[in-house]
Amino acid sequence: MKIFLYDAESDYELQDEELNLEQAITEFYELSDIKGSFFGIKNVPKTIQFTWEEEDKWLVDVLYDMKNFICLQKYASYDECVEIIKSLFDGQASDKIEGFVKVNIMESDLDETLANL
Repeated sequence: MKIFLYDAESDYELQDEELNLEQAITEFYELSDIKGSFFGIKNVPKTIQFTWEEEDKWLVDVLYDMKNFICLQKYASYDECVEIIKSLFDGQASDKIEGFVKVNIMESDLDETLANL
């Protein structure tokens, strides 16, 4: 699958690198725990991105309906992110992962959306 990432600490990035599961997990493990670092996968069939928020808290974001600025989002632990990455390489569609909330990214963020549920 195609991987993209940015490590805010080392200023290291990948753009659409074709990696296997082992390589992708290694890149995710090596990503710095710093605000601004992210890891993403394309072709699952929708793009999914994991953005570091704080210690053991990642924002998982799936582009869902960009015409209406809707994303599927949830928070996940480091280990949950690894399990999601593995499941994507096993063929699970990113928009079929449980626990997502629809967020209109032009109107609110995930925290605001969760507070209004």
